[in-house]
Amino acid sequence: MPRFRYIAMPLSGGDREEIVIEADTPSEALGKLRGRAMVPLSFLGEDGTGNDKRLFCAHADGYEFTSQLAPLLSANIPLERALAIIVESAQDSRLRELASSLRQGLHEGKRFSDLIRSCGETFPPFYANLIETGEETGCLPEVAEELRRFMAESRELKDFMISSSIYPCVVLGVTVIVVILLFTVFVPRFANIFSDMGRSQPPSMVFLQTASTIMLHACWIVPLTLLGVWSYLRMRYGMARIRYWRSLLAVRLPVFGPIITELEMGRFIRTLGILISNHVEIIRTVRIAVKVINNQVIRGSFDRLEGRLRGGEKLSAALSGNPFMPPGLASRIRVGEETGAVGMMLDRSAGHMEEGTRRKIKRILSMFEPMVIVFLAVVVLVVVVSIFMAIMEINSIE
Repeated sequence: MPRFRYIAMPLSGGDREEIVIEADTPSEALGKLRGRAMVPLSFLGEDGTGNDKRLFCAHADGYEFTSQLAPLLSANIPLERALAIIVESAQDSRLRELASSLRQGLHEGKRFSDLIRSCGETFPPFYANLIETGEETGCLPEVAEELRRFMAESRELKDFMISSSIYPCVVLGVTVIVVILLFTVFVPRFANIFSDMGRSQPPSMVFLQTASTIMLHACWIVPLTLLGVWSYLRMRYGMARIRYWRSLLAVRLPVFGPIITELEMGRFIRTLGILISNHVEIIRTVRIAVKVINNQVIRGSFDRLEGRLRGGEKLSAALSGNPFMPPGLASRIRVGEETGAVGMMLDRSAGHMEEGTRRKIKRILSMFEPMVIVFLAVVVLVVVVSIFMAIMEINSIE
């Protein structure tokens, strides 16, 4: 979203200051500026990329910061004092630097939401917008607690996926190492026995030797081939088209495609729920929520959503035709619109989707482990049987 820079002065009097307003149009930026009881004195320009001076936020943990800030604000501790407490008590030096930078920005007269926005990827895309809403409505403690809960649930899902993948990845890694050692070390040494004896290799050893030769050459042929194909596609079609194809492939994968879609839609629905629950304007809500979707194909399916809402349609009707929406969600949103509980309905739906995604991931991983073990057993069995047949043939010749 573009950012507009102004030199402005408070209506009640005081020193002039530089203010950055995030808005879609200059008129909307002026409206927000006047909503802050500020008089614009001069326009400094538009920053479409948002690459203004950033705070020291390198690798700081946004969730840890929020989990410490939210309880302090809920205890009616002023924001500046809460940041000072975090600086004094934080064990992580990066967290102390982040809190100290934010506190210094407050001392300079900057808004907390603008400071959060200048931290880049330390916080989720919608974080600063929710903080700004909390500042304007006086509900910053409630907003901070909602953000803490959202980030905790997101981290829990991420940690579940990582922890569930550790054992299958270890099993797969061991399998790959064993297979490589079998065909690149053990098989060639055993094949040399026939050369030393001056005898031709039996068919079983010819098969193993061929597989070993292919594996030895594939170690450098396959990477070079993939690099060549990647370079050709990049030069001919460009990175934008390649990213689109990658997104299209991701949603069409037989087993993992539905899981990827559910993860993206779960993040989108939960973001919608948080923003609506905190009374963010609906057009701005969907604009922010769509940005959290990483897959280009799924994100592109919402291109007409904002226009349909501007045309007077309700959210349930505007979302009903989307092919990636979970079945029945539009009906639940319609019920929420009738009862005034759209945010709560979306939040519960996102939680239900994440729980279903966890079950699917666990089921796939539980199937993956025995499949890898069976594959390793089959490979070892083939090698052992081939070597046994070769030994039997040597004995029969003697």
